[in-house]
Amino acid sequence: MQILALCIVFFGELLAITSEVFFSKWKYMYAMVFLMFIGGCMLLGGYWLAYKHMNSLWPIYIATITAILILEPIVIYVVTGETPGLGARIGFVLGALGCFAALGIS
Repeated sequence: MQILALCIVFFGELLAITSEVFFSKWKYMYAMVFLMFIGGCMLLGGYWLAYKHMNSLWPIYIATITAILILEPIVIYVVTGETPGLGARIGFVLGALGCFAALGIS
């Protein structure tokens, strides 16, 4: 159940991030609303399920932050074709190191 909860949160983040990118570009407004609704419901359900089976919110917080860190650059590139600058690349590497450090320590 813990793996299922993490998968639900990961997919919910994917839908929410895609919706946010659509919103920033003012594209596909109906799809954006639908994706955010479904993604938000999945996030709420995933958090509830994870807390029910893990009795702690910290693992799910770390999973959420890691999902955002991994998925957002991919979605932005796929949807818009934009590539990150040097500062964004450095921030990504530092953020990834921080997430992995938190996962390794907890």
